[in-house]
Amino acid sequence: MFLSGSNIPDQKLFTTHILIVDKINTDLSNIDTVILVGGLGTRLQPILKDKPKCLAPINGKPFIDILLDRCIDQGLKRFILCVGYLKEQVIEHLSDRKDCEIVFSLEEELLGTGGALKNAERHIRTDHFIVLNGDTFLEVNYNELIEWHCKKNADITIAINYFQNVGRYGSVTFDSNSKIIGFFEKGINPGYGWINAGVYVMVKSILKEIELNINSSLEFDLFPDCIGKSIYGYKNEGNMIDIGTLVSYDEAQLKLRKVL
Repeated sequence: MFLSGSNIPDQKLFTTHILIVDKINTDLSNIDTVILVGGLGTRLQPILKDKPKCLAPINGKPFIDILLDRCIDQGLKRFILCVGYLKEQVIEHLSDRKDCEIVFSLEEELLGTGGALKNAERHIRTDHFIVLNGDTFLEVNYNELIEWHCKKNADITIAINYFQNVGRYGSVTFDSNSKIIGFFEKGINPGYGWINAGVYVMVKSILKEIELNINSSLEFDLFPDCIGKSIYGYKNEGNMIDIGTLVSYDEAQLKLRKVL
């Protein structure tokens, strides 16, 4: 179903195999999923040219279709796509999908990840919802992630992955109860550590912390502001694959071949 929203240095994973998540029996169709796909994708422009990053082909298949297919396989059915740059291409590409409901939250100007999520608030129907970075593929069991989030009574849960070198991504630190106590920017404290893997579960009420129609970042504004509150890190063992740089985009062609 297609609905249009109104306008208002080289990193290596410890594991190189793809963790295949079987279809789960739990009904996740009542959980909304927001996918952030409105960015410019500047670092991929030499190869994408006039194409949004989420439509970048991975072995011939647009990246957004890979993300949607994996979510649908686990039972997620309703998606809110935050679209901005070249949004018409994204809307046209997805207009024929019949296996899920897609709502488009339109940005007339770029709002950043935080601003885009706030702009999509009116489309979110569920008290708890999932957020995905549109340039990251993460092997994660969404049912287990949401259950863990609820057991922690968290406002925000960030899926975190262990990396050999966190220099490119920045790192996350947490206490013995998995409550996040710090974020370090890219290039600070390089070496082994935990990184933000680009998948979140949030309670809708936390969106009151984001100002409407203001460019803001989840990673640099909302999340750091929530330290000391109910923000947790979920240790994820599945593979994380991003297409944010030319190097990682080339690597994704090989790493994702097993799941296409």
